[in-house]
Amino acid sequence: MCSFLSPKQPSGPGFTDMQQYQQWLASRHEASLLPMKEDLALWLTNILGLEITAESFMDRLDNGFLLCQLAETLQEKFRQNDGDMSACGNSKQSIPYRRIPCRQSAPSGSFFARDNTANFLAWCRKVGVGETCLFESEDLVLHKQPREVCLCLLELGRIASRYNVEPPGLIQLEKEIEQEEKSPPPPPSPVSPAQPLPPSPSLSPSPSPSPSPTPAKVSSGKKSTGKLLDDTVRDIADDPPCRCLNKFCVERHSQGRYRVGEKMLFIRMLHNKHVMVRVGGGWETFESYLLKHDPCRMLQVSRVEGKMSPISCKSPNIKDLAPDSYLVVAAHYRSKK
Repeated sequence: MCSFLSPKQPSGPGFTDMQQYQQWLASRHEASLLPMKEDLALWLTNILGLEITAESFMDRLDNGFLLCQLAETLQEKFRQNDGDMSACGNSKQSIPYRRIPCRQSAPSGSFFARDNTANFLAWCRKVGVGETCLFESEDLVLHKQPREVCLCLLELGRIASRYNVEPPGLIQLEKEIEQEEKSPPPPPSPVSPAQPLPPSPSLSPSPSPSPSPTPAKVSSGKKSTGKLLDDTVRDIADDPPCRCLNKFCVERHSQGRYRVGEKMLFIRMLHNKHVMVRVGGGWETFESYLLKHDPCRMLQVSRVEGKMSPISCKSPNIKDLAPDSYLVVAAHYRSKK
């Protein structure tokens, strides 16, 4: 796979102890969070005019000052756009106009950093961010829950989009999918509604010399779907190659929509770099989704007599287990028919 795509996540190391297992889980968690951090860092950079990267994301935000600046900047944009929408008869709820107290020189991890963060969260409540989307001050100040911080900022981006403020890329993809769901479904193919992913160029047979009609070109503006997405989904699904008799289903149904296993999913390319799956009300990388749902990729770990190893198809004999031994299986059970 090309190096510019999301970092490849290992399918699971050879564990020798629980510490290695915990380290692998932490790295996998961080890898799945990277696309969200990159997207939000780009959004904050555009709004605040400051350089923020995924690597420096939590460090730049953890004293709460930039978040307070973000709140004041968005507050002004909301009020301006709210006035324009009121003139058109499309007014939203009134936006509070208040100065958000904050201390720019607040040291990281200090009381003042917590106070800045609390002031930002209080403003978020005023503009409509629900309690379930808010994070605790400790989550940001001590870097305890970066995912909760990201989810809160994404929700703020959703609110910003209602006032014609450009939201993060993931929110733009959500709106794209919402429009697609509202539009009538495309007519089914006369052969089959699902299409297998195109074969790899190195494995595809040479084209027939007989003339064939030229296919319609896909709009180049549709960067979140199209050939790049199809090729990348195929590369991820085929790495590593599956040799099972019944392979895990990954089929292209229509542009940006795939059948993965038994589910129909919306899959999009974020900034031409990360392949993201729309899951419930959120997003997940395609690699992470496959690790959870593809039986060939699911992590199977056992601890028998204090040793950790991949589980074999044959279950261990109950007589061989010590009283304090236990078994952990992270896989779905499929009954034989």
